[in-house]
Amino acid sequence: MDMKQMMAQAQKMQRVLEEKLKEFDQKVFEFDYKNGSIVVQMSGDSMIQKITINKTLIDPEDAITLEEMIAEAINQATLSIKEDREAIQDSVTNK
Repeated sequence: MDMKQMMAQAQKMQRVLEEKLKEFDQKVFEFDYKNGSIVVQMSGDSMIQKITINKTLIDPEDAITLEEMIAEAINQATLSIKEDREAIQDSVTNK
């Protein structure tokens, strides 16, 4: 394979990757934390679309526990999206 073909192949891979990542960024993922306690909807670009909290968790006397659960749910959702994004990148670059 000559240099021109290698460059063309690299450019094609780059275009494919950009297209897949653009689609991924627009996709909305839903993460269920602790059996519906908190549901986070987040797009592939890690923007929160919606958070639903089970009403039984809302206790005015214990806001700290709810705040910690929300943070943990968001962190898990973010980590999952990051892993999915890396899998897309690996699938294109490791062909």
